Amino acid sequence: MPVIKHTLPLAAPAALLLCTTAAFAQPVAPGCDNPADGFSAVIPCYRAELANAPLDYHFVGNETLTDVVLTHYRLKSQSWSPAGMVLPAEWFHNVDIYIPENPLTRRAVVFINNGTNKPAAGKPPGVPSDMTPDKLASLARNTRTIIVSVSDVPNQLLTYTDDQRARAEDDSVAHSWSLFMKAPDALPRMSLHVPMAAAVSQVMSLAERELWQWKVDKFIVSGLSKRGWATWLTAIADERVEAIAPFVMDLLGIQSSLTHMYHSYGDNWPMAFNPYYQEGIDTRVETREFASLLQIEDPLAYQQTEYGERLSIPKYIINASGDDFYVPDNSRFYFDSLPGVKSLRYAPNTGHAGIRNYAEQSLTTFVKRIQQGSALPEVTSAVQNGQLNVAFSETPASIKMWQAVNPEARDFRFACDITYQPSSLPVSDKLNLMLPSQEKGWQATFVEATSSDGYVATTPVYITPDDKFPTVAPPDKAPACKTLPGRGLGS
Repeated sequence: MPVIKHTLPLAAPAALLLCTTAAFAQPVAPGCDNPADGFSAVIPCYRAELANAPLDYHFVGNETLTDVVLTHYRLKSQSWSPAGMVLPAEWFHNVDIYIPENPLTRRAVVFINNGTNKPAAGKPPGVPSDMTPDKLASLARNTRTIIVSVSDVPNQLLTYTDDQRARAEDDSVAHSWSLFMKAPDALPRMSLHVPMAAAVSQVMSLAERELWQWKVDKFIVSGLSKRGWATWLTAIADERVEAIAPFVMDLLGIQSSLTHMYHSYGDNWPMAFNPYYQEGIDTRVETREFASLLQIEDPLAYQQTEYGERLSIPKYIINASGDDFYVPDNSRFYFDSLPGVKSLRYAPNTGHAGIRNYAEQSLTTFVKRIQQGSALPEVTSAVQNGQLNVAFSETPASIKMWQAVNPEARDFRFACDITYQPSSLPVSDKLNLMLPSQEKGWQATFVEATSSDGYVATTPVYITPDDKFPTVAPPDKAPACKTLPGRGLGS
């Protein structure tokens, strides 16, 4: 079917026939993302620039599922190729909108999905797998909320013209970071997370236009891994985002978190970090260029900018206790300093990719609470003199303590066969628990509270002894359990 560049809502009532792209446009200040003023405005400025151009998308078709109408659109979100260094420049996405019976109005969920829409020769496209259509439809039904799923964030494979290599996922992110750090002032929009966040804003503009019947103009945004990262950056740049649920992006306070990871592995890096290692990112953690990059990448870096208040929106941060990338106690560098409504969940006995198994359930309870205007359960905790003191804002239906022991290393990756064992605790508004002092190795502990509606909130993960770090790499137990030799953090 022919491509139509929409500037009007489909099937718009007469009163809306004068609505154009300009209705969603954002003013762009002169020199908006001038590097001389720092890099915090890069994503907001790029988003505003795209919002001032016609929105390029077309209707593909619809189908009826059980109690859900699913409508398909095709969106060209942008043309992104800083200095002509990335091909193809055009980004395309499938946008699928799940509308349940009698949906709640005004607010929708945007789920940032993965996919490979530009595969290598002879390979089929990769369909989105972070949340499948069945799970997205179930989320819509169970929350009475319109769900908008966008595929292929980022578009991939992307070929970088400096070496003609086609890249995907972390290989693409890492190379974009490397190129940015070679010339930050000349390439301020070079990081792949910039177009990723901008694509989500374009999807929200599409959704506003197509969902006018339900007066949708606010969004809950969620995604996994680098799409969880894009969730944070979209929320900072776009005021239409009312709440977020980022999964396995356990790296806010990036410089401190990376340094802590490095020391936790005996001044080495986890194997999952290999794409960044190959680009030499590990040797630039303490450099001026990396600090410039973090003005764009690190959500905490926006606290002292004009966008800082955006960090106060409700947020449900879901992490993996056995993540392949991040050590489980990284939240110490960011969770307490985040303003506003927040809750944290560490999922036991899962790695980075395994968090998919927790996405639907976590989002269902979170979205219901946001839609109902209900408070999120808050778990506050602190360690004093070897005792973990925990308090709950609402009395849980059940409480568990999860603990894992590694006698050889400060390494709790699920890929290394480290498992957390649960023990039930008496239901109470407060708990005081002694953390054991390990004579050999390390122990990880967190407390999990499940509310009557199924909402799960946890404490951060506490590692004991906390002041002891290994001096050698962890033992290699499996291919995904290996480490990469440290070579300093740069200066």
